[in-house]
Amino acid sequence: MDERSSVRPVQDTRRPAYGWGRILVGVFAVFGAIVLVPSLTTLLRSPDEEPAVWSLNLLGGVLYLLLAVCVAHNGRRMRNIGWMCLGALATMAVLIGVLTLPTPSPADLSVSVWAHWGRSRWYLPAILPVIAAAWMWMSDPRRIVANAERITELSDTLTESISEKARAVQEGRTHKTSRGGRDR
Repeated sequence: MDERSSVRPVQDTRRPAYGWGRILVGVFAVFGAIVLVPSLTTLLRSPDEEPAVWSLNLLGGVLYLLLAVCVAHNGRRMRNIGWMCLGALATMAVLIGVLTLPTPSPADLSVSVWAHWGRSRWYLPAILPVIAAAWMWMSDPRRIVANAERITELSDTLTESISEKARAVQEGRTHKTSRGGRDR
C-alpha cells in the first residue's frame, strides 16, 4: 500500500474564536482603510502635494490592513509578519510624533496621520500598535502552551507531594496501630 493513501486529512475541530480578537481585526482593518483611502486619492489626484508624507500614510494604511490579516490568521509566519508590521507602525508613530512636537513641524508633516502623536485621529495611530503588541503577546500559542505545561508540571508535582504525604500519614497510622496492638 502506498504511504500517501494511508495519510488522513487533518481536520481542525476547534471552534472559531469570537470576541476581542475579531474586534481588533475589525478595528485594524477599518483604521487601515481610513488611512489608506485618503492618502491614495491624494497621491493620485495631486502627486505634487507632499508626496513623501502621503506615501508614509499610504504605507501605514497598508501595514494596518496587513496587521489585521496577521492577527486574524494567527499562524507562526503571519505572527512574525505581524510583529514586523507593528515595529514599522510604532517606529513611524514615534518618529513622526517626535518630529512634530515643535510648533512649526519640519517638511509640513502636519498632514501625516502620526503628526502630534495622531491627534487628528484621536491618538489611535499611537495607541493601536501598543494594543496590537499586547494582544499578539497575550494570544501567542507558544506562550500559552508553555504556561499550560508549567501549570501541568506544577499540578503533577503538587499531586505527587500530597500523595506522598498521604502515604506517610497512612503508614504512620498503620505503624502506630500495629505497634499499639503488640504493646497490649
